[in-house]
Amino acid sequence: MSKITISGFYDEIGGNLNTQIAAIKELGESYLCPRNIDGKNIADFTFEEFKEKVYPVLSSIGIKFSSIGSPIGKVGIDDEEGFEKQKKQLAELVKIAQLMECEYIRIFSFYYGDKKPADCHDKVVKRLKEFLNIAKGSGVKLMHENEKKVYGDEPERVLAIYNDIADEDFVLCFDASNYVQCNVNPIKAFDMLKDYVVYYHIKDCSKYKVEVPVGTGEGCYEHILSELIKRNYTGFMTLEPHTFKYSMMKLPVYLFPFMPLILKNYFKAFRLIDKKMGVKALKHISRKEVFFWQYKNLKKLLKKAGYVNE
Repeated sequence: MSKITISGFYDEIGGNLNTQIAAIKELGESYLCPRNIDGKNIADFTFEEFKEKVYPVLSSIGIKFSSIGSPIGKVGIDDEEGFEKQKKQLAELVKIAQLMECEYIRIFSFYYGDKKPADCHDKVVKRLKEFLNIAKGSGVKLMHENEKKVYGDEPERVLAIYNDIADEDFVLCFDASNYVQCNVNPIKAFDMLKDYVVYYHIKDCSKYKVEVPVGTGEGCYEHILSELIKRNYTGFMTLEPHTFKYSMMKLPVYLFPFMPLILKNYFKAFRLIDKKMGVKALKHISRKEVFFWQYKNLKKLLKKAGYVNE
Protein backbone atom coordinates (compact mmCIF):
# COMPACT_ATOMS: atom_id res chain seq x y z
CA MET A 1 0.00 0.00 0.00
CA SER A 2 1.23 3.48 -0.88
CA LYS A 3 2.46 5.81 1.82
CA ILE A 4 2.81 9.35 0.53
CA THR A 5 4.31 12.20 2.56
CA ILE A 6 3.70 15.76 1.41
CA SER A 7 6.53 18.25 1.64
CA GLY A 8 7.06 21.61 -0.01
CA PHE A 9 9.25 24.48 -1.09
CA TYR A 10 7.63 26.73 1.49
CA ASP A 11 9.89 29.62 0.53
CA GLU A 12 7.34 30.22 -2.22
CA ILE A 13 5.13 31.63 0.53
CA GLY A 14 7.95 33.67 2.09
CA GLY A 15 11.66 33.54 2.70
CA ASN A 16 11.43 33.90 6.47
CA LEU A 17 11.88 30.56 8.23
CA ASN A 18 9.17 31.32 10.79
CA THR A 19 6.72 32.04 7.96
CA GLN A 20 7.56 28.70 6.37
CA ILE A 21 7.19 26.83 9.65
CA ALA A 22 3.81 28.46 10.33
CA ALA A 23 2.50 27.29 6.95
CA ILE A 24 3.76 23.75 7.50
CA LYS A 25 2.04 23.60 10.86
CA GLU A 26 -1.20 25.10 9.51
CA LEU A 27 -1.36 22.32 6.92
CA GLY A 28 -0.64 19.71 9.57
CA GLU A 29 2.57 18.60 7.91
CA SER A 30 6.11 18.26 9.21
CA TYR A 31 8.43 18.16 6.18
CA LEU A 32 10.20 21.01 4.42
CA CYS A 33 12.31 21.08 1.27
CA PRO A 34 14.70 23.96 2.02
CA ARG A 35 15.80 26.25 -0.79
CA ASN A 36 15.92 29.76 0.69
CA ILE A 37 15.99 30.39 4.42
CA ASP A 38 15.90 33.92 5.84
CA GLY A 39 17.13 35.41 2.58
CA LYS A 40 19.92 32.92 2.03
CA ASN A 41 20.12 29.98 -0.35
CA ILE A 42 20.58 26.66 1.42
CA ALA A 43 23.80 26.05 -0.55
CA ASP A 44 25.34 29.20 0.91
CA PHE A 45 25.16 27.93 4.49
CA THR A 46 28.20 26.30 5.99
CA PHE A 47 27.50 23.30 8.18
CA GLU A 48 28.51 25.19 11.30
CA GLU A 49 26.29 28.17 10.45
CA PHE A 50 23.31 25.91 9.76
CA LYS A 51 23.90 23.93 12.94
CA GLU A 52 24.04 27.11 15.01
CA LYS A 53 21.25 29.18 13.45
CA VAL A 54 18.73 26.89 11.76
CA TYR A 55 18.94 23.40 13.22
CA PRO A 56 17.91 24.34 16.78
CA VAL A 57 14.74 26.00 15.49
CA LEU A 58 13.73 23.04 13.33
CA SER A 59 14.64 20.31 15.80
CA SER A 60 12.77 21.97 18.65
CA ILE A 61 9.45 21.69 16.79
CA GLY A 62 10.02 18.48 14.84
CA ILE A 63 10.39 19.87 11.32
CA LYS A 64 12.34 17.51 9.05
CA PHE A 65 13.77 17.74 5.54
CA SER A 66 12.30 15.61 2.76
CA SER A 67 15.22 16.60 0.54
CA ILE A 68 17.54 19.56 0.25
CA GLY A 69 16.52 21.73 -2.70
CA SER A 70 20.02 22.73 -3.68
CA PRO A 71 21.10 24.45 -6.92
CA ILE A 72 24.07 22.08 -7.28
CA GLY A 73 24.61 21.38 -10.98
CA LYS A 74 22.99 24.63 -12.09
CA VAL A 75 26.14 25.97 -13.70
CA GLY A 76 27.44 25.85 -17.24
CA ILE A 77 29.10 22.61 -18.25
CA ASP A 78 32.33 24.53 -18.97
CA ASP A 79 32.19 26.77 -15.90
CA GLU A 80 35.26 25.53 -14.04
CA GLU A 81 35.11 28.10 -11.25
CA GLY A 82 31.40 27.48 -10.68
CA PHE A 83 31.93 23.72 -10.60
CA GLU A 84 34.72 23.95 -8.02
CA LYS A 85 32.62 26.27 -5.86
CA GLN A 86 29.70 23.86 -6.00
CA LYS A 87 31.83 20.92 -4.94
CA LYS A 88 32.70 22.80 -1.76
CA GLN A 89 29.04 23.72 -1.23
CA LEU A 90 27.98 20.12 -1.74
CA ALA A 91 30.42 18.92 0.92
CA GLU A 92 28.72 21.26 3.41
CA LEU A 93 25.25 20.20 2.26
CA VAL A 94 26.07 16.54 2.81
CA LYS A 95 26.89 17.31 6.44
CA ILE A 96 23.69 19.34 6.78
CA ALA A 97 21.69 16.45 5.32
CA GLN A 98 23.28 14.03 7.77
CA LEU A 99 22.45 16.32 10.68
CA MET A 100 18.83 16.52 9.52
CA GLU A 101 18.68 12.78 8.80
CA CYS A 102 17.71 13.71 5.25
CA GLU A 103 18.28 11.10 2.55
CA TYR A 104 18.33 13.28 -0.59
CA ILE A 105 20.09 16.33 -2.01
CA ARG A 106 18.52 17.63 -5.23
CA ILE A 107 21.03 18.28 -8.03
CA PHE A 108 21.02 19.15 -11.73
CA SER A 109 23.06 18.11 -14.76
CA PHE A 110 24.61 21.39 -15.95
CA TYR A 111 23.48 23.98 -18.48
CA TYR A 112 24.63 23.08 -21.97
CA GLY A 113 24.22 26.58 -23.44
CA ASP A 114 24.98 26.77 -27.15
CA LYS A 115 26.48 23.29 -27.24
CA LYS A 116 24.74 20.25 -28.64
CA PRO A 117 23.57 18.14 -25.68
CA ALA A 118 25.08 15.01 -27.23
CA ASP A 119 28.51 16.66 -27.15
CA CYS A 120 28.19 17.21 -23.39
CA HIS A 121 27.25 13.71 -22.27
CA ASP A 122 30.67 12.41 -21.26
CA LYS A 123 31.61 15.57 -19.38
CA VAL A 124 28.23 15.67 -17.63
CA VAL A 125 28.66 12.08 -16.42
CA LYS A 126 32.24 12.75 -15.31
CA ARG A 127 31.22 15.81 -13.29
CA LEU A 128 28.19 14.12 -11.76
CA LYS A 129 30.48 11.31 -10.63
CA GLU A 130 32.72 13.89 -8.97
CA PHE A 131 29.68 15.17 -7.09
CA LEU A 132 28.77 11.61 -6.21
CA ASN A 133 32.23 10.94 -4.79
CA ILE A 134 31.69 13.79 -2.32
CA ALA A 135 28.52 12.16 -0.98
CA LYS A 136 29.66 8.56 -1.21
CA GLY A 137 29.58 6.70 2.10
CA SER A 138 27.61 9.46 3.84
CA GLY A 139 24.22 7.80 3.62
CA VAL A 140 23.01 10.71 1.48
CA LYS A 141 21.86 10.20 -2.11
CA LEU A 142 22.14 12.72 -4.94
CA MET A 143 18.78 13.16 -6.65
CA HIS A 144 18.71 14.47 -10.22
CA GLU A 145 15.86 16.76 -11.27
CA ASN A 146 14.91 17.27 -14.90
CA GLU A 147 15.15 21.00 -15.51
CA LYS A 148 14.80 23.09 -18.65
CA LYS A 149 18.13 23.75 -20.42
CA VAL A 150 20.22 21.38 -18.31
CA TYR A 151 21.57 18.25 -20.00
CA GLY A 152 18.96 16.04 -18.35
CA ASP A 153 15.96 18.07 -19.49
CA GLU A 154 14.53 15.28 -21.64
CA PRO A 155 13.79 11.73 -20.44
CA GLU A 156 16.12 10.03 -22.91
CA ARG A 157 19.10 11.98 -21.55
CA VAL A 158 17.98 11.49 -17.95
CA LEU A 159 17.95 7.74 -18.57
CA ALA A 160 21.33 7.90 -20.32
CA ILE A 161 23.10 9.53 -17.37
CA TYR A 162 21.27 7.30 -14.89
CA ASN A 163 22.42 4.18 -16.70
CA ASP A 164 25.99 5.42 -17.19
CA ILE A 165 26.42 6.40 -13.56
CA ALA A 166 24.71 3.21 -12.39
CA ASP A 167 25.11 3.87 -8.67
CA GLU A 168 22.57 3.29 -5.91
CA ASP A 169 23.37 6.73 -4.49
CA PHE A 170 22.36 8.50 -7.72
CA VAL A 171 18.56 8.60 -8.00
CA LEU A 172 15.89 10.50 -9.94
CA CYS A 173 13.31 13.15 -9.14
CA PHE A 174 10.41 13.63 -11.56
CA ASP A 175 8.95 17.05 -12.39
CA ALA A 176 6.04 16.86 -14.86
CA SER A 177 5.84 20.64 -15.30
CA ASN A 178 9.47 20.86 -16.37
CA TYR A 179 8.80 18.27 -19.06
CA VAL A 180 5.87 20.36 -20.32
CA GLN A 181 8.26 23.33 -20.47
CA CYS A 182 10.50 21.23 -22.73
CA ASN A 183 7.65 20.09 -25.01
CA VAL A 184 7.87 16.54 -23.67
CA ASN A 185 4.69 14.59 -22.98
CA PRO A 186 4.77 13.91 -19.20
CA ILE A 187 3.16 10.49 -19.66
CA LYS A 188 5.91 9.49 -22.09
CA ALA A 189 8.56 10.67 -19.62
CA PHE A 190 6.83 8.94 -16.71
CA ASP A 191 6.59 5.64 -18.57
CA MET A 192 10.29 5.79 -19.44
CA LEU A 193 11.47 6.64 -15.94
CA LYS A 194 8.90 5.31 -13.46
CA ASP A 195 11.02 2.32 -12.47
CA TYR A 196 13.89 4.58 -11.43
CA VAL A 197 12.20 7.65 -9.93
CA VAL A 198 12.14 7.81 -6.11
CA TYR A 199 10.73 11.31 -5.55
CA TYR A 200 8.16 13.62 -7.15
CA HIS A 201 7.91 17.39 -7.39
CA ILE A 202 4.31 18.55 -7.67
CA LYS A 203 4.24 21.36 -10.20
CA ASP A 204 1.91 21.82 -13.19
CA CYS A 205 2.24 23.90 -16.33
CA SER A 206 -0.19 25.28 -18.89
CA LYS A 207 0.13 24.98 -22.65
CA TYR A 208 1.31 28.61 -22.50
CA LYS A 209 4.45 27.43 -20.65
CA VAL A 210 3.41 29.24 -17.47
CA GLU A 211 2.90 27.32 -14.23
CA VAL A 212 -0.65 26.74 -12.95
CA PRO A 213 -2.11 24.94 -9.92
CA VAL A 214 -1.67 21.19 -10.04
CA GLY A 215 -4.41 19.44 -11.97
CA THR A 216 -5.27 22.48 -14.10
CA GLY A 217 -2.45 22.21 -16.64
CA GLU A 218 -0.80 19.78 -19.03
CA GLY A 219 1.06 17.74 -16.41
CA CYS A 220 -1.20 14.67 -16.76
CA TYR A 221 -1.41 14.30 -13.00
CA GLU A 222 -4.57 12.20 -12.95
CA HIS A 223 -2.78 9.53 -14.97
CA ILE A 224 0.54 9.79 -13.14
CA LEU A 225 -0.95 9.70 -9.64
CA SER A 226 -3.27 6.85 -10.55
CA GLU A 227 -0.32 4.83 -11.84
CA LEU A 228 1.73 5.60 -8.73
CA ILE A 229 -1.06 4.40 -6.45
CA LYS A 230 -1.33 1.19 -8.49
CA ARG A 231 2.43 0.75 -8.13
CA ASN A 232 2.20 1.31 -4.35
CA TYR A 233 4.51 4.31 -4.51
CA THR A 234 5.88 5.17 -1.10
CA GLY A 235 7.79 8.40 -0.71
CA PHE A 236 7.64 12.17 -0.91
CA MET A 237 5.62 14.50 -3.05
CA THR A 238 7.03 17.99 -2.72
CA LEU A 239 4.89 21.00 -3.59
CA GLU A 240 6.66 23.41 -5.92
CA PRO A 241 3.81 25.33 -7.54
CA HIS A 242 5.80 28.32 -8.88
CA THR A 243 2.46 30.05 -9.02
CA PHE A 244 3.78 32.89 -6.86
CA LYS A 245 4.06 34.49 -10.33
CA TYR A 246 0.28 34.57 -10.44
CA SER A 247 0.08 36.24 -7.06
CA MET A 248 2.68 38.90 -7.82
CA MET A 249 2.13 39.54 -11.53
CA LYS A 250 -1.59 39.04 -12.13
CA LEU A 251 -2.89 42.54 -11.37
CA PRO A 252 -0.07 44.39 -13.20
CA VAL A 253 -0.60 42.18 -16.26
CA TYR A 254 -4.35 42.80 -16.18
CA LEU A 255 -4.31 46.51 -15.40
CA PHE A 256 -1.39 48.09 -17.27
CA PRO A 257 -2.01 48.96 -20.92
CA PHE A 258 -0.37 46.66 -23.48
CA MET A 259 0.78 44.19 -20.80
CA PRO A 260 -1.61 41.49 -22.11
CA LEU A 261 0.16 41.85 -25.45
CA ILE A 262 3.69 42.04 -24.07
CA LEU A 263 3.16 39.15 -21.63
CA LYS A 264 0.41 37.38 -23.54
CA ASN A 265 1.26 33.88 -22.29
CA TYR A 266 1.12 35.06 -18.69
CA PHE A 267 -2.18 36.81 -19.41
CA LYS A 268 -3.67 33.64 -20.92
CA ALA A 269 -2.35 31.44 -18.11
CA PHE A 270 -3.66 33.79 -15.41
CA ARG A 271 -7.08 33.81 -17.09
CA LEU A 272 -6.95 30.01 -17.08
CA ILE A 273 -6.15 29.96 -13.36
CA ASP A 274 -9.00 32.38 -12.62
CA LYS A 275 -11.43 30.15 -14.49
CA LYS A 276 -10.23 26.86 -13.01
CA MET A 277 -10.05 28.18 -9.45
CA GLY A 278 -13.19 30.32 -9.59
CA VAL A 279 -11.45 33.65 -8.98
CA LYS A 280 -12.62 37.04 -10.19
CA ALA A 281 -10.24 38.75 -12.60
CA LEU A 282 -9.20 41.64 -10.36
CA LYS A 283 -9.13 39.74 -7.08
CA HIS A 284 -5.66 39.53 -5.56
CA ILE A 285 -4.61 36.11 -4.28
CA SER A 286 -1.69 35.94 -1.84
CA ARG A 287 1.32 33.71 -2.30
CA LYS A 288 0.15 31.68 0.69
CA GLU A 289 -3.31 31.16 -0.83
CA VAL A 290 -1.80 30.01 -4.11
CA PHE A 291 0.47 27.58 -2.29
CA PHE A 292 -2.44 26.22 -0.27
CA TRP A 293 -4.37 25.69 -3.53
CA GLN A 294 -1.58 23.36 -4.56
CA TYR A 295 -1.86 21.38 -1.33
CA LYS A 296 -5.64 21.07 -1.54
CA ASN A 297 -5.58 20.16 -5.25
CA LEU A 298 -2.98 17.46 -4.66
CA LYS A 299 -5.06 15.95 -1.86
CA LYS A 300 -8.13 15.91 -4.12
CA LEU A 301 -6.18 14.30 -6.97
CA LEU A 302 -4.73 11.65 -4.67
CA LYS A 303 -8.18 10.82 -3.34
CA LYS A 304 -9.53 10.56 -6.89
CA ALA A 305 -6.61 8.26 -7.77
CA GLY A 306 -7.66 5.91 -4.97
CA TYR A 307 -5.09 6.86 -2.35
CA VAL A 308 -6.14 6.04 1.20
CA ASN A 309 -4.17 8.01 3.79
CA GLU A 310 -3.96 5.91 6.93
